[in-house]
Amino acid sequence: MGFKPWRPQGFQSGTPNADTYLKPEDEDVIRTLAEIEKASSQTPSATNRPIGPQRSGFFPTLPPALFLAAAAAVGMAVFAMNFVGQHLSASGKRSGRPSRVSRRPAFNSAMQAEAEALLQRVAAGDSAASDRVLANSASWTGKTQRTSNAVGWITASLNRPEMHAREAALEAELALDGVAKDASSVKLLEQAAAIPSQRAWALWMLGALGNRGVDAVHTAKIIGAYLSDPAAEVRASAVNGLALVGTDETIPMMLDRFRNDPSPVVQERAACAIAEAGMFTHEQRMRVAATLVTWLDDSLITPQQRAWTLQALHDISGQNLGADSAAWRTWYEGAH
Repeated sequence: MGFKPWRPQGFQSGTPNADTYLKPEDEDVIRTLAEIEKASSQTPSATNRPIGPQRSGFFPTLPPALFLAAAAAVGMAVFAMNFVGQHLSASGKRSGRPSRVSRRPAFNSAMQAEAEALLQRVAAGDSAASDRVLANSASWTGKTQRTSNAVGWITASLNRPEMHAREAALEAELALDGVAKDASSVKLLEQAAAIPSQRAWALWMLGALGNRGVDAVHTAKIIGAYLSDPAAEVRASAVNGLALVGTDETIPMMLDRFRNDPSPVVQERAACAIAEAGMFTHEQRMRVAATLVTWLDDSLITPQQRAWTLQALHDISGQNLGADSAAWRTWYEGAH
């Protein structure tokens, strides 16, 4: 699957770019949701439970944090399939493919307009708009949908420095793609992650759920299982998802991928996540800096890893101390 950069373009060189978050591209997400919709034609089992409230609940996928470049324009007429009222059919359970069997709640054009207007303001740095998204987005689920405008504003919001804006963006993304904030959604996304064409989106959404208070420990465990996948792009998707969870427990996982992953792509993704992307707080990033400073004098890291370590320290600290490891140690000691 193709990805947009979820980091400053040229992270190596330290050249920032306004579109910095990495996530599955719109085309990938829409294809994934279309596959889920196609699976819903299967015969349902009467014993299967719906994923969320029978009524509302829908969210735009931002994979994915939260943690990305402006979404590719896919046209104003593109609709994301929502998860409200989904079941897993008997055959769906065997295959791990989610199947929607109930009718989709009616689209609410007024609510869609309100959501997009608020997201535009969030992307512009309006804190009051972020408050309103956090307060109201749950009611959008199942009544709103993904559009190119909404995705662009969510992407811009996830790239803002204010954690408040990033939180609002994740809430909106969940709502617009119809992912309810409950345990059933976690189960459905876990099954979707097992399907290669849905994996990047599912891992991103699991990260968003974990960050927004839905069993962060379990969602991180599901995502973390993909860190050992043979494919670098899968491990990179797992790093993206964990960056959205943003808990203390995910920090060692990020540092391990940065230090030990055989793929430079995954290494860079992890370095960016712990430095500036995703949902880690400044306090968490400062704890990461303690490790990064010690790595500057480690002869076992590669020259590329050292360059990324310096870039990460620059992003965390806002300091321009070059490649002088002693200067970075002095900075860190003085910051505590």
